[in-house]
Amino acid sequence: MDTITGPSGPSELELWDLKDMLKALGDVARLQMVHVLAGVTEMRVTDLGELILINGHHISQPLISWHLRVLRKYGLVRTRRSGRVVHCSLDRARYQHCLALLREVAGEPDGLSAAARPASDDSAGGIGGLAHS
Repeated sequence: MDTITGPSGPSELELWDLKDMLKALGDVARLQMVHVLAGVTEMRVTDLGELILINGHHISQPLISWHLRVLRKYGLVRTRRSGRVVHCSLDRARYQHCLALLREVAGEPDGLSAAARPASDDSAGGIGGLAHS
């Protein structure tokens, strides 16, 4: 058998896709970016850069752009240019797909209600409280 999971689990291709998305989310700055973008429809990249703090310090605009490029590479963020201004937004469908695959791998049904979830410090749900719709 070529896949790791049984017939009801994610396919091998979906597992590779999930691995890539989790790799893109595997940085504190990128997780902060996803969290900020989840709360807005769209934002200028320069404005996003002003909100991201690592160890109490803002990170440089080139580093913001590099992190956005990683998130964009794996489909979690979209960008659009308007003249010299670049806007970015969270690809909510792709992010929700990541969460759904992670739930499937963990054996958690998609429709698990908040009341049925195990208690945790994070009342927002999702990965690190980032389950925004």
